Amino acid sequence: MSMRDDLDIKLDKILNSLRQNRYKLEQLLITIQSQQQAILDSLQQITEGQLTTQGLISGSLSSFEEKAGAAQGIQGIFYGNPLLKNEIMQKRVALEQNLQKLREMGYQLQQKIQLLGKSVQDVGRYVLPEIAHEEKSIEEIMDYLAENSHVAKVLVEK
Repeated sequence: MSMRDDLDIKLDKILNSLRQNRYKLEQLLITIQSQQQAILDSLQQITEGQLTTQGLISGSLSSFEEKAGAAQGIQGIFYGNPLLKNEIMQKRVALEQNLQKLREMGYQLQQKIQLLGKSVQDVGRYVLPEIAHEEKSIEEIMDYLAENSHVAKVLVEK
């Protein structure tokens, strides 16, 4: 095998490796983007469920609170019981605060997921074109060496 053939084989290996890595990277980016979207969709469903649940619980507790403190409220144990009314009010407020904290945590998570998505887009925008440029450079070197076999001999000897 000539030195020129040896150089061609080495350059072909580098070029094929670049192409395979670029393809793998593109596939991984597509996978990550679809996973990111699935996470964002799930997070949105959780947020909507939280709001619905908060509305139901808060409404029920408010109604129960009114009845517990009303002079003409329900009969029996709840009749005009200000201590019970106060306890229900405190639990409702604590529940609403906890749900608000959960919403804030969900929002922060959503921001982090979107930031991750931006990083994925940046890889696609900057790294993939750079790999494609390197592939083109290798192809140009191979073409040049094919046209100028005397240069290939010098390179192989070094």
